[in-house]
Amino acid sequence: MITTVTMNPCIDKSITVAEFKYGRLNRVLSSRTDIGGKGINVATAYKKLGGDVLCTGINYKNDGDFITDKLNEMNIPHDFVIVSGKLRENLKIVDQSNGYITEINETGYLSSEKSIKELKEKVRILSKRSSLMVFSGSVPKCIESHIYKELINECDQRTCKIILDAEGMLLLEGLKAKPYLIKPNKFELENALGSELNSLKELVSGARKLLNSGIQIICVSLGKDGAIILNKDHVYYAPPLPVEVKSTVGAGDSMIAALCLAIEQKQPLNQMLRMAVAAATATIQLEGTQMCNKQNFDALLPYVKITELSFN
Repeated sequence: MITTVTMNPCIDKSITVAEFKYGRLNRVLSSRTDIGGKGINVATAYKKLGGDVLCTGINYKNDGDFITDKLNEMNIPHDFVIVSGKLRENLKIVDQSNGYITEINETGYLSSEKSIKELKEKVRILSKRSSLMVFSGSVPKCIESHIYKELINECDQRTCKIILDAEGMLLLEGLKAKPYLIKPNKFELENALGSELNSLKELVSGARKLLNSGIQIICVSLGKDGAIILNKDHVYYAPPLPVEVKSTVGAGDSMIAALCLAIEQKQPLNQMLRMAVAAATATIQLEGTQMCNKQNFDALLPYVKITELSFN
């Protein structure tokens, strides 16, 4: 079983307009509402791909039932720390004319020191029952940036592999706990290294610096330019598949889910990347915050091309 940790769950409302006009009236063509938060997205995708998963993290007294009811519908077990406050809401505006997505995200509500202590204890216990734990996404504004480092240090990494998907100081602090795998995008990797990376060679060179710090595997998502994955022995690149993009929300979370599945199946590094790209591609073909399904994932998997890169 894998466990995902969501510190900042949300309600994602996605609306589509014909052509977004700033400062003017925009009429909605379609809309949908989904549960969100990166760890929850990972769990949803992992379940759809056929894996067993449990959700933990923070949930709220007000509107939190929206999260748990949806997880129950999908038969995803959950064990949240319930705190005072209201579930945050995010708005995604999809411009049909150019495919651009404008995101307006709330920051999240306060969590007490007592609730963080309770979450640490929950993570420590659940890590003993999990082969993988995924820490991903933003945190409410009151929580310190070293929270992921502290949570990861509660886990016994001899028996439970840790995956971290965060940005900014959350990532930089989390790296100090030496997770097994990280999945930054290009921007997040550049921020972590403090320099621009303008070619695949520079991306690989930069990622190798993090490998030298104790990370085992790094998968870098490059958006419309594909993705790379590397460990100390190999580097692989996958170009994007030519599909119609309906929403990019959750693509990275689907990648994480597929990487988890590949690790559980003891797949080699190149197949890990193939599975990650197939899952992300299956997700971007869906509207709103919908995660990939196994049928589309299986259909796309043979078409993902993998090339081994060699940079000295």
